[in-house]
Formats: sequence, C-alpha cells, structure tokens
Amino acid sequence: MIPYSAPAHVDTLPVLDLAPWIDGTDRASVAHALHQHAQVCGFFYLANHGIPQNLTAAVLEQTRIFFNRPVDELMQLDISQSPVRRGYEPMAWQTLDIGSAPDLKESFFIGTDLGPEHPYVREGVPGYGANRWLPDSAPGLTAFRPTIEAYYAQVKAVTETLLGVFALAMELPEDHFNASLRDPIATLRLIHYPPQPAKAERNQIGCGAHTDWGALTLLLQDSTGGLEVCDASGQWIAARPIDGTLLVNFGDMMPRWTNGLYHSNLHRVKNASPERHRYSVAFFHDLNYHARVECLPAMRPPVGEPLYPPCTVGEHIEEMYRRTFGAVTAKASA
Repeated sequence: MIPYSAPAHVDTLPVLDLAPWIDGTDRASVAHALHQHAQVCGFFYLANHGIPQNLTAAVLEQTRIFFNRPVDELMQLDISQSPVRRGYEPMAWQTLDIGSAPDLKESFFIGTDLGPEHPYVREGVPGYGANRWLPDSAPGLTAFRPTIEAYYAQVKAVTETLLGVFALAMELPEDHFNASLRDPIATLRLIHYPPQPAKAERNQIGCGAHTDWGALTLLLQDSTGGLEVCDASGQWIAARPIDGTLLVNFGDMMPRWTNGLYHSNLHRVKNASPERHRYSVAFFHDLNYHARVECLPAMRPPVGEPLYPPCTVGEHIEEMYRRTFGAVTAKASA
C-alpha cells in the first residue's frame, strides 16, 4: 500500500507538440523532445494530435450518459462474464494499490474486435474477442456505440503515430513497429469516478497508485481534475487537464525497450471535486500478443546484458499479472 499524501500544486509535466510531425516539417525535433521528456518523467501532454475537439467532447458526454444508466442495466455487460475482459466493471470492483480499500470507480471496456473465425479467437489467444454493447435502442444510447468506435479508431491511429516518433528517437526507421501493429492488444476504457466520500475507507481513492503494464496510454479527461503523477524524485504532481490535449504516459514495456532509460511512472486518481463526478477515457496500446519485446539496439549497454531478458508482449502481460496478483486469472490493471 502507498499511503495517500496531497500532491504538489504545480504544473511541471511537459507538452509535446505533434504538429511538426504530422505536417512533416520537423520530425526530428518531435522525436528529440519525446526522448527528453521520457527520461525526466514518463508523462507528457500531447498537443495538436489531430482528433477533432467535437469528437473528444462527444466521447466524454457519451461516457457520462452511459454511466447514468441504471446499474442493473449495465450489469447485462458484466465483465466477469467475458473471457476477454470486455464490458462493464462495477464500482469498487478493482484494487490497484494492493493493501488499500477498493478503488472508487466503475468502467466500461472495448478492445480489438475480432470475429469468431479469426485465428486468434479460435485459438483462444488472450485479449482477443468480441466487444459487448447495450442495445442501440436503449434510451439515450443511440449515439453511444458509433461515437466510442469513432474515437477508438482515431486514438489508435494517434498512438501508432507516437510509436513512429518513439522509433525515430531510438534511431530506427519510423515504420519499425508497423509489422507488430497488426491486430494489437488495444483497449479503450471509459471510467467514472464519483465525488470522493468524506469518510472513505483507509487509503481509498478513485484509483490507487499503480503503473500501466503496456507500451503507451493516452488519456482524455474532463475538467474536474484528480489525476496525480509521481515524478522521478518521488514527488506527487497534480496533472491538471489542458484543453485540446491528451495526456500520454509510458507503461512498463518501455523500460524493457530502453533498458530502463524511459520511465513508467506511478499515478493515481482522487476526484478533486467534492460535488462533481469525474469522467475520463483511457486508451491502452500494446503490440500484437506474439510480438517480441527486447532492448532496442541503441539502448543496449556497452558491456553486459540488458536489464530485462527478451519476451513477447503476451509473456510480459502474463508476468505483470503474476507479479501484481499472483495469478494470470486475476483482475487486470488499468
């Protein structure tokens, strides 16, 4: 358990402007900036990412509408009934900071949606299967699925662009990861945090301190605030929302690629408002389940072996399950 203490009220997370990469005017400077940010803290704001603001606003509004549905209706999509963790996760179902009380949040998950005839689905490869939705005819949900699917497609494209930036930062061709991006493990999680109770259980907050397991996470958050990041010095920082940006963080796969140079930082959520409900949308992107993960050539030590042995994406995720929960079948991290 990591006992809660108030964060510093300063804005120190950097902003990465993606425009010179997208328009092709100065891709090298974007790669250099990402490389610098990653060595200080594995979090940064992403500006000029290309996702229309009317779509990000619609996603947050549809998220609010979804979680305002009756719980018994949402439980028709009970995630515990899905072999690939798709659907609705009830309030206080997960405990990310082991030893603390359950997290004060509820979620909805979609992912790489493959039909029953796809080889990965037939073979039962973890992380692949069908998404689950409430009927479009449900009151107020007509726009829910098309809005969420449109955002999924666009944020997935942005994340894969960032993997090209990362490749260039590692002195590799921009398309280095392309072959591993076919049928990736890519999960979108809609999250609702109610106001923090005045008498919550010991160390119980919206989302306990944890790191993400995969490669990249892109977070869309509303204006409520509450996300906190632990920087390299151990200081907790309030990661306040910045209009028009997404917040990017590196997961535990990045230290494997970079021999520990890039950080995967602890982060947590405590709803900053005693009255408002907080909504956010997190996109977690890994490579294909079978893709190989090993220290990249530019990061190999001059003497000796890298800190982490080679593995596949699937082996890495299973290792994180074992390390965090003691069993592959345990509840997944966010």
